[in-house]
Amino acid sequence: MIGRLLLGAVVSAVLFTVGIAGLGWKPYVVTSESMAPSMHAGDLIFVDPHAESVMLYEIVTYTDARGPITHRVVSQAADGALTVKGDANAQPDPAPVDRRRVVGPVRLTLPHLGWPVVQIRTHPVRVASGALILALLFPGRRVLGLLVLGGLVAALAMVPTTGAALLDAVAAVSP
Repeated sequence: MIGRLLLGAVVSAVLFTVGIAGLGWKPYVVTSESMAPSMHAGDLIFVDPHAESVMLYEIVTYTDARGPITHRVVSQAADGALTVKGDANAQPDPAPVDRRRVVGPVRLTLPHLGWPVVQIRTHPVRVASGALILALLFPGRRVLGLLVLGGLVAALAMVPTTGAALLDAVAAVSP
């Protein structure tokens, strides 16, 4: 009974993800609280890289040297550069964002669905140990169970993440 329920949930999640991927949207997992209360660490977001424009107060994902960052557009300069700010931050990000670095606007947020990715990224040894213990506790098909759990952990570790821990620290210190 529980096995069928779990299988149904997994199949539904896979079909949903394939449907979203068909739209061309890119998934990211939020790893910081810079967008609270709109988004929290562990939320799964989908970004539309094919959007032709970005509107004021829209939440966007952009890239810089630290990787993908998701913040809200608070103003736009005449040259197209965007000023962005995390909802939880007191000040906007220090540098304007060139429009070419914007991946796209956030189209869908699924709260808490990225939590396993955050756990694997922040506590990989703990997650691997827990998976190994679970595989050893349940008798039968241990090798298959270990392979499935290892594959799941590896797949989750490859999901792109977005966050701005450094920007959050700078914004919190700025007057």
